[in-house]
Amino acid sequence: MTNKILMVAVIVLAVACIGLSVGSIFLKDTPVVNVTNPENVYVKENIITVSGTDKVSVKPDVAYINVGVETFMKDPKAAQQENAKIMEKIINKLKAMGVEEKDIQTSNYHVYPQYNYVGNKNVLEGYRVNNTVRVTVRDVQKVGDILSNVHEEGANYSYGVYFGILDQEAAYRDALKKAIDQAKARAELIAQQSGAKLKKLVAVYEGSASVQPYYRDYVRMEGIEKAGADWSVPISEGEIEVAATVTLVYTIE
Repeated sequence: MTNKILMVAVIVLAVACIGLSVGSIFLKDTPVVNVTNPENVYVKENIITVSGTDKVSVKPDVAYINVGVETFMKDPKAAQQENAKIMEKIINKLKAMGVEEKDIQTSNYHVYPQYNYVGNKNVLEGYRVNNTVRVTVRDVQKVGDILSNVHEEGANYSYGVYFGILDQEAAYRDALKKAIDQAKARAELIAQQSGAKLKKLVAVYEGSASVQPYYRDYVRMEGIEKAGADWSVPISEGEIEVAATVTLVYTIE
């Protein structure tokens, strides 16, 4: 009796598994409910899926630069005081050139000892202080002049000159329009060449925005004073590319 019950259970389980398997295959065909059919019969639609990707190039209207002061002295307190004095002059110069206080932000402050390996042991030589500020420049034409002027006030390194755009959304919308037009044109061409006819746009999927900023790498300022009073930093802001991607799904006949 027990064996019969077990056999019936196995048969029921097998039938259930077959039913689930058939259902999965059916659902994988992506049927669409035909609401006009009173019997609510499932019908499959022929579809075409196309993607479009396009971009726009925009002149940057903002720049971000990191400028700093590095000092080295035997006494850590003296090194910090000297560093602070030079940085104060730099910040005052930035403000005099039209950079607002909200656009000057300390990004790094580091004090660490420096040793020299002598006679099989580390000998403390002094303390090095690094102080860096991140500056937002809202007139990109001033970047070169700003770098020149902060050097004259004592800044001895700069790195990461990044150019960007303040209104990225507007640029992205322009790129998105172009991507949609491209996808539509592709759908029409594919339908025409394959002998099909576009019926209805049933789905739209937006891809993620892509912004390619333009930047200059680390610039060391030590020794620049030897170039003379007419020294300046040549900076080219270039252009920024903003890309968009979209996917369209059409039914066809």
